[in-house]
Amino acid sequence: MKLGLSSYSFRPLMENGSMQIEDVFVWLEAHGAEHLEIATLSVAPPGADMSYELRDDAEMLGRIRAASGKTGIPVSGICIGANFIGTDPADRRAQIDRVKGYVDLCSDMEVGFLRHDVVHWGNRSADTPEFEREFAGIAEACHEIASHAHSRGVTTSVEDHGFFMNSSERIKRLLHAVGLPSFKLTVDVGNFLCVDEDPLMGTRASIAHASFVHFKDFYVRRNEPGPGWLKTYGGQFIRGSVFGYGDLETHAIAEAVVASGYDGFVSLEYEGNEPTLFGCETGLNNIRRILAEVKR
Repeated sequence: MKLGLSSYSFRPLMENGSMQIEDVFVWLEAHGAEHLEIATLSVAPPGADMSYELRDDAEMLGRIRAASGKTGIPVSGICIGANFIGTDPADRRAQIDRVKGYVDLCSDMEVGFLRHDVVHWGNRSADTPEFEREFAGIAEACHEIASHAHSRGVTTSVEDHGFFMNSSERIKRLLHAVGLPSFKLTVDVGNFLCVDEDPLMGTRASIAHASFVHFKDFYVRRNEPGPGWLKTYGGQFIRGSVFGYGDLETHAIAEAVVASGYDGFVSLEYEGNEPTLFGCETGLNNIRRILAEVKR
């Protein structure tokens, strides 16, 4: 496995200007990371994260290429939002074409993996009737994008992300409906908690279909501890932690990933309240240590 980080992990420092994208690559090189996964919203100008389009930002793309070349840290994948429901046909077509444009960007940058959402992250209307009503259209959009990706040598994926397209059952159902080898799963070992699925069980159920893996950890509480906690679909409360500090069964999850034979990119996605660089460094070291322990 190749261990690295998502640029999302550095988002607080990039937002306040204390780190630039070049600093992220330098940090990764200094800490022995092997890749950087780009979450486009994390490199957006302050206040523009939801409307920002990396593919249209020639200056930022040039800086990323230069920093990658200088440090030898490759860009492993790109993560973008997308929404294929609740829009008129013209907007839906624009969304599909937009994602296909990111496939082209990945191919041009020699980046092999694109993770795209299928609905807005915060869409909580995940009851079965709406999901069933929208599912075929989501699968059709993903199929069209993945077909294009195959022609460009890119693998697309959907992640257990947010509330609507989450749970190992739903993401695998979409995987099988699309039915193309260029469409797989980004398995985020922690995000299953958003819909109250046990992270270890969700990882075990989906890891065989992974093209990319995110490691993260959460604190989990039954009752709301105070501000800054995310309410899950079923009413629990979670907050990001340093990997290895939270309530996930990190050893068992790492063991499941190793036992599956997965040998691709692993990104630490740190989103806790502890200082950013402490969380990134400690989490990366904990992943290394835990993987070494489970491989013995």
